[in-house]
Amino acid sequence: MNKANLKNFARGLFNEDFKIKEIQGDASNRRYYRLSSSKKSFILMDSSRENRNFTNFLKFSNIFEKYKINTPKILKRNMKKNLLIIEDFGDNLIYKKCNPKNFNQIYEKSVRNICEIQKITEKNIYLYKKEKYFSESSLFLEWVLIKFLNIEIPSKDKNRIMEEINTIVNSIDHKNYKLVHRDYHSKNIFYKNGKIVVIDYQDAVLGSPVYDLVSLLNDCYRDINHKQKSRLKNLFLEKFNSQSIKKLSSDELLYDFDILSIQRHMKASGIFCRLSKKNSRHGYLKYLTRTFDYIINASSNYTNLKTINFYAKEAKIRFNESNNFSSR
Repeated sequence: MNKANLKNFARGLFNEDFKIKEIQGDASNRRYYRLSSSKKSFILMDSSRENRNFTNFLKFSNIFEKYKINTPKILKRNMKKNLLIIEDFGDNLIYKKCNPKNFNQIYEKSVRNICEIQKITEKNIYLYKKEKYFSESSLFLEWVLIKFLNIEIPSKDKNRIMEEINTIVNSIDHKNYKLVHRDYHSKNIFYKNGKIVVIDYQDAVLGSPVYDLVSLLNDCYRDINHKQKSRLKNLFLEKFNSQSIKKLSSDELLYDFDILSIQRHMKASGIFCRLSKKNSRHGYLKYLTRTFDYIINASSNYTNLKTINFYAKEAKIRFNESNNFSSR
């Protein structure tokens, strides 16, 4: 919907005029707007082009509320047009709010929140299946290497990359499922009044218990140093083992963290390049180098992933050498 229609929609609900301003959203087809008057401020979420995700958003909003996971309250809804007006948490994303003084407090609470989400045991939640992990990882080959960077890859190397993706997918824990937010990073987490609040949870699935930890600590959008990561991994391990029947050893956690970091960032880099190439949305390219580094660093520990490691290094070199990409 255009801004005029959205503004009329808001005026009809609240019987007053609002200023409307589009705000930066995520990598989806959703659009977000801030509605503001002299006394009030809300977020309008336009999901008119995403029917399934809109339904999932409502589903998990109800589930998270039931289990006391903090999310923005839904204030008004239009089910025919897939529009929601939700609580506005202002400029309090941890991407911006976090600093050296409050880092420990915010990130420790964020890790504990992962463990609270993992207590959810509702039925009718999809599994994060091997086929999905595989198709996501393959975005790196299709959209980063071939379509975006135009790297000519011999057939034998393409086959090796696909074999190594299979190795990664088969190494993921597919038995001890926990609820996974699936995009648990600094641009989807607010911190206000001492509480963690999550958004963008409509793609939640039952998957590896380490997945959200990877999203948080190996964040495409910000750096966290090795010492901080180690401490937060230990915190997660302690909390996870205190509430789970199946325990994780420290070695298992580190291995799962590596494997999922490779998988997640092959997916993320592919999405960033696809958005640029297909939709002319170039804003995510500035995060590519960090995303490649996560793949490179994790895969360097495993000789059976040397082809992915090689091409991730090549992708980083090609991308950083290209003035066309860096200037977008």
